[in-house]
Amino acid sequence: MTMTRRNFLAGSAAATLAVGRPARAQAPTKVKFTLPWIPHGGYTHVFVAKKLGYWEQRGLEVTIDRGFGSGEVCKTLGLGQYEFGSLDLGVMINCVSKGLDLVATGVLSPRSPVGIFALTKKGIRAPRDLEGKRVAFATGSGDFQLWPAFVKATGIDDAKVQKVFMGPEALIKSLIEEQIDAEGNFYGSIAPSVWAQGLDLTPILYEDYGVKMYSLVFATRSKIVKEQPELCSRFMDGVMEGLAYTYLHPNESIDIHLQMVKEFQGSPTNREVVKHGQGVMTAMGLAPEVEKNGLGFMDPEMVKRTRETVMNYMGAKDVPAAEQLYTNAFAGKTKLTSAQWSTIRESVKRYVPVKA
Repeated sequence: MTMTRRNFLAGSAAATLAVGRPARAQAPTKVKFTLPWIPHGGYTHVFVAKKLGYWEQRGLEVTIDRGFGSGEVCKTLGLGQYEFGSLDLGVMINCVSKGLDLVATGVLSPRSPVGIFALTKKGIRAPRDLEGKRVAFATGSGDFQLWPAFVKATGIDDAKVQKVFMGPEALIKSLIEEQIDAEGNFYGSIAPSVWAQGLDLTPILYEDYGVKMYSLVFATRSKIVKEQPELCSRFMDGVMEGLAYTYLHPNESIDIHLQMVKEFQGSPTNREVVKHGQGVMTAMGLAPEVEKNGLGFMDPEMVKRTRETVMNYMGAKDVPAAEQLYTNAFAGKTKLTSAQWSTIRESVKRYVPVKA
């Protein structure tokens, strides 16, 4: 389906018929979904999908919970507390190697936003600058799970980096108040809050130093893919429609986010935070394979490279073949036109990270 501003409602109806919408008298299927982190602007598309009825039209009643890092999502999703979740693909693959039943059903962030971040005034511009500095992490987060890969790829001395661990809520506050020198995080999680304070931020993205891999994906258990493919299709169709709407209608999507997430209500600054978060996630979603094949589509070669990165840098063993780690069966149905992609790229060019 090619999305235009005029065909959202028509497209929703068509998609509903295509997946076999339940009769009106039938109770909706309840689905639990977990975010990887707090509900910041990078996840606006999820709240858009719920608010605009893209899941409801497909017979789903979706509950959205915040997450506590990709490592925790691995556990809660893999152990059956949720039907679907969003998490870092590298972390997911590492968890699969340890026996958890997880499979990616679509990519959200083909460019990896994972990295180390410092206030620009700290003068930290390259990996070697982290030696001798206090760098904070939340233990369950994707950035800490992937830290060994970054250390190995850059050759920095891990022993010289003073690692500090704290709860996710304290990370950004500690950076802004200069209690730490830098922190591991996701670009879309940290940058909006720092910018909203009028501060400049220097990103050191893992992908710029050789850790090339897909980042945020949607995932479920392989058992659900095999036994409930229609459920997967309905969930993914709804969330991809929400993503398309967010890309094409950013301002309206921010309004929806502020309506749906009470934590961001009541302050003009919060609107800026949501705006920046949405812009960053959109920028990290720009990739040739997605533009060509549709939203959520995963390039098989990039999945293989992500798998190899996890094995080479994180020491994961007994990792299944790449073909068993993902499926494109439920991705790529929602497509945008070339003109729409051009408009999107222009609107978020300020958010595309540049290596220091």
